[in-house]
Amino acid sequence: MYKVLIVDDESAVREGLKAIIPWEEYGFEVTELAKDGQEALHLCHNQSFDLLLSDIRMGQMDGLQLIKAIRTFDNRLHCLILTGYADFDYAKQAIQYQVAGYLLKPLEEENLIPFLKEIKKKLDKEHALEQLTKLEQQRKQEAFIISFIDHEGEQGVVSHEQFDHLLKLYRLDWPAYAVIIIQVESNGGGYTNQIKQQLMEWFKGKEGIVFFTHHMYAGVVVNADTYRNYDIQRLYKQVEQSLALDQIIVSASLGKTVTRLISIKESYQHAVELLEQSFFYPKQQLVRAGSEVLIPGAGERADLTIYDVADQLYLALELDELSTIETVLTQLNVQKKPFYSEREFKKTVVCVLTVLVSKLQKAKPEMHDFLVDVTTNLVSIYSINHYEDVVTFVQLQLKSIGEQLEHEEGADPLKKLLMLIDTNYHENLKLEKLADLFHYNSAYLGKLFKSYTGEYFNTYVDKVRINQAKKLLLQGDKVYRVAETVGYNNVDYFHSKFKKYVGLSPSAYRRKEKNIV
Repeated sequence: MYKVLIVDDESAVREGLKAIIPWEEYGFEVTELAKDGQEALHLCHNQSFDLLLSDIRMGQMDGLQLIKAIRTFDNRLHCLILTGYADFDYAKQAIQYQVAGYLLKPLEEENLIPFLKEIKKKLDKEHALEQLTKLEQQRKQEAFIISFIDHEGEQGVVSHEQFDHLLKLYRLDWPAYAVIIIQVESNGGGYTNQIKQQLMEWFKGKEGIVFFTHHMYAGVVVNADTYRNYDIQRLYKQVEQSLALDQIIVSASLGKTVTRLISIKESYQHAVELLEQSFFYPKQQLVRAGSEVLIPGAGERADLTIYDVADQLYLALELDELSTIETVLTQLNVQKKPFYSEREFKKTVVCVLTVLVSKLQKAKPEMHDFLVDVTTNLVSIYSINHYEDVVTFVQLQLKSIGEQLEHEEGADPLKKLLMLIDTNYHENLKLEKLADLFHYNSAYLGKLFKSYTGEYFNTYVDKVRINQAKKLLLQGDKVYRVAETVGYNNVDYFHSKFKKYVGLSPSAYRRKEKNIV
């Protein structure tokens, strides 16, 4: 519908014209009424109208003065004048202000309708031409932007003056620029152009936004001085939710801000890199630098191996401390390289869990069939799209394993710790790792342990190992095999520990005990 403003100083005339004429039948709607020229001029400054129907004789500012003032800022508005016989010669002066026609008062419907039909035809043509002009402008804007994305940041053969002129011509003379790229997560790139068209429709009329398509992405260049991170995040949520109604799932990223259009390629490439790492970012949010759930390659303990992490998970299961699993999993992010891909992370998780299951199968042979099923499930990790979902998957798998293990209900941490040492003395038990699982400071846990047992942690572990070693020695096991079985990888170190606590070497102890028997 085209918008109409009626201006007349008689209320009955204004309201009568609005009510009597079937405006909508001819493609118009009366959106405002004004009682004089001053009020009408104010409305025209603040709103957009397509047709003005105004009386010529009014107080303060008459119809001609109104149209003359409007023409200083709007040459597009179509104007019709209402006049009496005595004003007809005066009304002719309005020709210079591009008035579409003159109507005698009192106005008859049959006299107005031909003007409405003719003005409607003109407006339709103007609208079509305007749309074509906008489409051409958008096409040129898009080609101009893509030229900088596809090539290095150079102005080419144009001078600085010509380049500045082009920026103004394409309405791209902004103080800062940033690129958003949108990718369909399912059904491929067939939706890229559709998304671009929807974006253009949703944000029609907004300044500081230009849309483009490039390879598999629908792209947006925003005036980064106008649209801050919060505004861009809000725009993205609006887009995502609207597309979700059509069951189109997308992910999007925001590239870094640049201050020159010729550097826009840097923002685009940054956005592409972020999208490629979207696995490590929160789900259903715009991917932007600094919002990572897990920063690839930022692990502090780069000396940890998959076996170390598997050991910690094993101990967490034995201690029934599943709340620490996510903390343990973050230690998988310990690669000594700056780029850690989604696939590498998933592969590492699968390796860790495979090692863990192998340890459990040796320690708990009665769980063999159950653990085989767990191993079979691990391959599904590769089809998970987000880090958070991988963590949830692993937690569920470990929870199911934990439910198969026997734990004493309500046992306090120190009692759990002693039970762990008694059954897992052969593991690489470190107070620091165990303290992490209990959410304790290692020094504090050491003091609690000493108070509870009367022994330092390492001493207690050594004594449990040596007592087990005594039994194995008397069973006839070789010394080096006994050392490995109770948790000492170095047989010489085992010798020194054994002699420290028993007073004899392992071989001497075995001879002595056999002679006694």
